[in-house]
Amino acid sequence: MRLLLCLGGLLALSSCAPQTTTTAPVRQIKVSGYGTVTAYPDLAEITVEVSFTKPRLKDATVETQAVVEQVIAASRPFINKPEDLRVSHVSTNKEYDYVREKQVFVGFEATQSLTVQLADLNRLEAYMEALLQTRISRIKSLTYDHSRADSLRREAHMIALRNALKSADKLCGVLGTKRGAVLEVTEGYGSSGDNDGWGRPRPVDMELYGKGMGGRSFRITPELMHFGGVVQAAVALE
Repeated sequence: MRLLLCLGGLLALSSCAPQTTTTAPVRQIKVSGYGTVTAYPDLAEITVEVSFTKPRLKDATVETQAVVEQVIAASRPFINKPEDLRVSHVSTNKEYDYVREKQVFVGFEATQSLTVQLADLNRLEAYMEALLQTRISRIKSLTYDHSRADSLRREAHMIALRNALKSADKLCGVLGTKRGAVLEVTEGYGSSGDNDGWGRPRPVDMELYGKGMGGRSFRITPELMHFGGVVQAAVALE
């Protein structure tokens, strides 16, 4: 009798247990879109390098810092605020050369770089002329940028999302269904031409021999910038 009661209780409990139900996966499609915004840059960033090699480390450091002070003085009339001018620490190194297939110690090299952000591109040519009147060793980079770069990238992503949803609408028309909610959005960046992926033209690097320039040339006149955005979206089907 006890065995029958126990079995009856187990059957009653099993009948009360919740039934597991499987949820059908959401029908969805994945689409991508690309958006681009163009604008002319409104600021430039110039990095120059000063380097000297002397038999004594102290002499190389003193001469390097003297030229750096000269560059700072030449740059001040062209900047709006102190943080537009950044100066690195002096780095030192031993310089060697090969003479008759032997490594010969030449002296101690001291190097220091300066970066200037120029907010008025109309004064860029005058500033470059002022730099070339100093004893800088190299123009490491000249890059253009935009003060509203972040906003322009966001605008490019919004255009990309709209284009992705247009693609989704076309697919839904082919499938004979309606577009539902956007389930997931993934953003990326795109670029074209000579941009570095963030809309900025690629930097250049030029060594100065006397006052001649070695290496890549650069443009004083900035080119149009392209800010690209890529969006991948998962969209539900109704």
